[in-house]
Amino acid sequence: MAGFRGLGLLSTTALKVVVLSLFDAVALYFVVLLAWEKSWLLVGVIFAGLLGLNILAFSRRLYPFRYLAPGLLFMVLMVVIPLVYTVYISFTNYATGNILTKDQVVQLLTSRQFLPPNSPSFTFRAFGEGQNLYGLYLWGPAGEYVILTPGQLSPASAHALKDVDGDGIPDFLDGKAALALPELTRFLSTLQNLNIPFGDGWLRLSTLTTFRVYSPQYRYDPEADVLVDLRTGKEYRAQAGNFVAADGEKLDPGWISGVGLANYIRFLRDPLYHRAFVRVFTWTVIWSVLTVTLSFALGLGLAILLNDRQLRFRKLYRSLLIVPYAIPAFISILIWRGFFNVEVGLFNQFLSQYLGVRVPWLTDPFWARFACILTNVWLTYPYMMLVSLGALQSIPEEMYEAAKVDGASGWQRFSRITFPLLLVSVAPLLIGSFAFTFNNFTLIWLLTRGEPVVEIGSRAGATDILLSYAYKLSFQGGRGAEYNMTAALAVIIFVIVALISGISFTRTKALEEVSRGL
Repeated sequence: MAGFRGLGLLSTTALKVVVLSLFDAVALYFVVLLAWEKSWLLVGVIFAGLLGLNILAFSRRLYPFRYLAPGLLFMVLMVVIPLVYTVYISFTNYATGNILTKDQVVQLLTSRQFLPPNSPSFTFRAFGEGQNLYGLYLWGPAGEYVILTPGQLSPASAHALKDVDGDGIPDFLDGKAALALPELTRFLSTLQNLNIPFGDGWLRLSTLTTFRVYSPQYRYDPEADVLVDLRTGKEYRAQAGNFVAADGEKLDPGWISGVGLANYIRFLRDPLYHRAFVRVFTWTVIWSVLTVTLSFALGLGLAILLNDRQLRFRKLYRSLLIVPYAIPAFISILIWRGFFNVEVGLFNQFLSQYLGVRVPWLTDPFWARFACILTNVWLTYPYMMLVSLGALQSIPEEMYEAAKVDGASGWQRFSRITFPLLLVSVAPLLIGSFAFTFNNFTLIWLLTRGEPVVEIGSRAGATDILLSYAYKLSFQGGRGAEYNMTAALAVIIFVIVALISGISFTRTKALEEVSRGL
């Protein structure tokens, strides 16, 4: 038996070695490719993960971590890395116009071209057959050349040229006939894409009959870190992620660079940001507090009614009242958006028919906010009802019977027994509901898109919460995508939610209650 057991263990170990060896070989292949591309961060991450996997696979002392490793891995990938990267971006100038590296910016700027006034000019004739463009014959004061597509330049003497009509211009190039001007227009895009190195510049199409020599517009001096405009002679020095001239002119694009706390300071000093931030933050808190309070009050009231054993059709009522929780949230939100339509919505049809009024639900700031709160209460009260109902059923009946014997009224039994004991179980869930509502981007975006507008030039609408405001900063900016400001706002949101949750947990002593039950 011992021999069979040892043989089985040896087979398992051999299989593990084979599988890990194949996996390591594939991973190392990608490491080499990434190293060739100089992606050192990814190389380090893959290599560290590979090393950890092999250690876990063969170390007996770390055996328990084999079961924790997948969860820890996904936590690092889905939580830790995005959080660290967001914090990093918040301390940079990463936005539209500053998304490249400095080397990429230098390469892009030095590849820009301009046409000098005294640039050599070449007249050309195209040659080909059928649907194919074979080459171009160029002649001018600077000499005679042939360009073979897709862009090979060579002296004209290296090719077979044949002048049939004796006008001094070849009619055949390497046996290919000349193309008439109407035929040449078929290859216009090909000709426009030709960029042939020639001396210190490039040969490019200027008109349908001529090529000109274009010169580089900028030259970069890496020692002085200066970019010189060869057309004007102006110098641009590297400064805060851009090349900037002495008169303040800035070249675009720029590169990613660190800016310290500048993004956070902009939220405090720039009126365009701090006015919007204060308004959005105030509404976000009001929206979260009112939604959680009203949905909890409604859910608790319904739970108390449904907890009454003498109530008939309790199961039917429970089934009906849970319907909003069973329907996908985005479908419910779109339905409510239709209800709030000012012209053809259900609510305004009813109000105009019986009361003669039409409410600007989604076009007036007050009513748009009211619509958001009403819709969210509708979506969240079933959850509060279920939670409260479960908590109510866990309270011993003996406590109520003793209170009745002592002469306690219904309100006293609720305020002294039901609510305090209920809050012990529900408080952590209320905190979680507050944090979820605080960042409930889906409802705000589907229902109002943060509108209506309350300030010209600001991206924050009347119903924007912090998360939807951050989304607009990233993807709907008139000045481009401000990823750096979005990241700074995301960090601020994270700190606010963490502080509110921490204070709430401390006040309710929920964590202490949880720890006692373990």
